[in-house]
Amino acid sequence: MCMSEKKRGRTASVLHVVHQKKESKLRYEEANCHAKSGNLLKAVFAYTKALELNPVEKNALVARSKCYIMLGQPENALKDAETALGIDKKYLKAIYQKAEALYYMGDFEHSLMYFHRGLHVRPDHQNFKLGVEKAQKAIENALGIGTKKRSSRNSTPVSTNRSKSCSKLVEERSQKSACSKKIKKSSRLLRELAVDKDYLDNLLMHPDIRCKHKEDVEDPVVNHIREAVEYLNKRQEFWRQQLPPNFT
Repeated sequence: MCMSEKKRGRTASVLHVVHQKKESKLRYEEANCHAKSGNLLKAVFAYTKALELNPVEKNALVARSKCYIMLGQPENALKDAETALGIDKKYLKAIYQKAEALYYMGDFEHSLMYFHRGLHVRPDHQNFKLGVEKAQKAIENALGIGTKKRSSRNSTPVSTNRSKSCSKLVEERSQKSACSKKIKKSSRLLRELAVDKDYLDNLLMHPDIRCKHKEDVEDPVVNHIREAVEYLNKRQEFWRQQLPPNFT
């Protein structure tokens, strides 16, 4: 008699879980309809109800994260993305949402890191490519690089601009060819971090940054870049020492 009661209890609990998952799916689909029609508040409410019934529904977490970004609430978007990554750390949609949330919070450096992480897994993913570009541009704008470029262009004649742009193009190409061997070697040692190191190295070589180095200006962004490059150099050297003597 006791065994039969236990079986009935287990069956009832299983049926309850199944019922909750079905209800959660219905709420999720309802929320998707609200989101498509632009009713973001109703969508958030429905996604929340779906998650109350099934807290590990990672698709609902990512979808609600998107709504929070469109509502101007990146902090809530970040929480949902991190919760989804806690359920599945390789979930690409959650990685993208975390990068987006960090970007809209103004944390461009960490946003760039997560965009790169997703791009490493899916090199053909257009959203990750665009994310890397906009995060890099935001960092440059924060340093005042983009503004100074535009102002200098406006103050010089067209012919001078053309000659400068041509010489700059030649210089950039020569720098790329000279650094290509170094990049190949570092990419073998640092793997996915080689792209970040290359970008940070180029950023430190920019005239605006070099000027701040010479003037000993205490800039937190410059300090972060310098610390990151030093860390990556140490890591690269460590892995180089682990290689066989005849490996080049």
